[in-house]
Amino acid sequence: MLRGKMAAGLEAAGSMDDEEVLNLDARVAKNSIIFQMLLFSFGVLPGSVVFDVVRFVFTGSASELSVEMALTILRYGGRKLRSECPEDFREVLKFVTAEANTARETSADGSEIKSRLDYLLRELADLKNNKVSFSVMDRFKQTHGWLSTAGVLGGKKVENHSLSVPFRLLQEEAPPNWPLQGGSATILAKSTRTKASDPLREAAITQRLTSELRQNLFVALMGAEDFQDAAERLSLAASAAKSGCAECCIVLFHCAVREKAPNAFYGHVANALCSLPAPAGKRFSHGMKRAAVQHVQQAHTYGVRSAVCLAELCAALMASSSVMLPVAIIRFMRFGGEEGGSGSQGLRGVLGLLLRHMVESLLQQVPASQVSQLFAAIRKYEDVREGMLLILDGHVRPRLPPEARNPIVWEKFRAARKEVVSRSSMDQ
Repeated sequence: MLRGKMAAGLEAAGSMDDEEVLNLDARVAKNSIIFQMLLFSFGVLPGSVVFDVVRFVFTGSASELSVEMALTILRYGGRKLRSECPEDFREVLKFVTAEANTARETSADGSEIKSRLDYLLRELADLKNNKVSFSVMDRFKQTHGWLSTAGVLGGKKVENHSLSVPFRLLQEEAPPNWPLQGGSATILAKSTRTKASDPLREAAITQRLTSELRQNLFVALMGAEDFQDAAERLSLAASAAKSGCAECCIVLFHCAVREKAPNAFYGHVANALCSLPAPAGKRFSHGMKRAAVQHVQQAHTYGVRSAVCLAELCAALMASSSVMLPVAIIRFMRFGGEEGGSGSQGLRGVLGLLLRHMVESLLQQVPASQVSQLFAAIRKYEDVREGMLLILDGHVRPRLPPEARNPIVWEKFRAARKEVVSRSSMDQ
């Protein structure tokens, strides 16, 4: 039906006297697309179907009808596609943006089609930055809830029985036995997930990431090509829940402290996430600080490898102008260990190692002009100030290279020590 009504709508578009037929065909085509997007949002159709419909809509040259159909797809299917099918979401955005830009270049200035294409491109930019409202789907919440609890489903989740579409919908012919899937008695083919088919998700479960959101964030992070790709994938996965930004930061720290050696990748990802436009960037920045405090509080229980990885990540976040993690978070360290425990040996144990690595990394990364400002916040906490002074004099200074070989790092060291030695004006 969609193929026929789209073709009829395009033919009617060329006739000025056939406006009623155009409106009727366009409405039928639009309603057909809305129905498919509702099936997708309910879990009956996979995310690949959305991309297939988008490709069909832009078959041939772009028109006002194809732009309207594309907007309908994004409004009704964009929320679920963004949150649960990030790969398909990226492909759809990339494809529609390319088609719209190509059509815009060949359109005359001031034409109606060019105005519609400009509007579509703005919608795509807002959708990518998570600024689009999907309020059109709110009216289906009650229907969705009713269908989810319908007795005919027997309490089963529709997502676990989604319809398999092993071909390009609307472009390729369906297999002879589709949708019965080789003679099966049900249209809904149960999707099975084997251990080999999704190793990243299995790894997330092995690391006790029990919630589906954290597993999705783990897959998005560990399956990325580089830190920019990781930041984009994480922001998409985090938009699926209200607590997505906070959970994203927890997963990032979770992965970083379990590396065999410090990996600068996680610091770059955190910086990219916190550099996103507001309000997303601010939420990620706040989440990074909360996650850092949680790990600092438990650092006395870490092994040497995890402590070093945590120190390097915290130093990278302190040096980042987007995250701006304060050095003063070390006041949350538990130098006496847990109550009733054997203690953590104070600065002689793993906490001393963590602080030494963190300070050494800061002296390498932070410009000399910013060292004083970074360490000045410690003066407000007398016990923290004295502890940091012990770290600088007893742990960091003996490991510094000769001043003649590296005078810059000595300049930074003296600037940091000067701030730590000085007492707060409130204590004088």
